[in-house]
Amino acid sequence: MKSRRTAPASEQQLLLPGIDAPPPPLRTRARATPGERAPRKPPPAHVLFFAIHPGEEDAARIAAWSAQWHAERDLRAMHVEPDRLHVTLHDLGEHDELPRDKVELAIAAASRLHLPRFEVAFDSAMRFAKGVCVLLGGEDAEVAALAAFRQRLGEVLADAGFAPKRAFTPHLTLSYMRGAMEPATVEPVRWTAASFALIDSRRAEGVHEVLGRWALPG
Repeated sequence: MKSRRTAPASEQQLLLPGIDAPPPPLRTRARATPGERAPRKPPPAHVLFFAIHPGEEDAARIAAWSAQWHAERDLRAMHVEPDRLHVTLHDLGEHDELPRDKVELAIAAASRLHLPRFEVAFDSAMRFAKGVCVLLGGEDAEVAALAAFRQRLGEVLADAGFAPKRAFTPHLTLSYMRGAMEPATVEPVRWTAASFALIDSRRAEGVHEVLGRWALPG
């Protein structure tokens, strides 16, 4: 870490799976000095995860609402593009190279899941570590439906040999902020989850490639 300062409680939380770190600032190459530590190994290039996305119209609506919400509070931030708004369901790990065998297993497992679409709603906003601003859900039926869907997906993944994590904090990343922000209640942000997808997040390129997508019947 770059700093050893004591952060506020909201900043001490770890980044949640599926949250991309903001692009690093450009640096000039420093001249090596005696005793200098070796450069850190770059992080793995690929992050695999299952996610749900708002549909195109809902994503545009959520992005517009987020921009206005930030502006009303004078919050400086780099906003997530509408087509990258997502809720992570299961993280399948970080990889230097795309693991084709793992991808095939994940696709086969997801293809066995046949569940109806469901409603999603988030009603609070919070700043997490490294300036990540997210929407969170409460204990209402929409979040329960999301958790139930994730659990069924986790079961088929476990049957395929994966080790899905039980812990789950439903969240939707809105932006990467500068400065502080107090947790806030918001008018519920809603949409219908009509599909889910397997994503390859390629960090260096800033790309989310959809490796497989499965529609949820109405």
